[in-house]
Amino acid sequence: MIPRSKEAIRDMVISAGFIVISVIAPAPPIALSFAANISGVSLGLGLGWLIKSIIDHILGVRGE
Repeated sequence: MIPRSKEAIRDMVISAGFIVISVIAPAPPIALSFAANISGVSLGLGLGWLIKSIIDHILGVRGE
């Protein structure tokens, strides 16, 4: 189950922001352009942040 603490919700909002940036980018992720690179990087950051925060909050690891 996904935790519903203030820190967990903050982490989910941050990851959602990165994913939204990747969706709003003007080029598809498979195109060879700078916008496609930004889209791919932000999608990776968003998904990575989401997975990291869920694992951290389930295990009870606190950030400093």
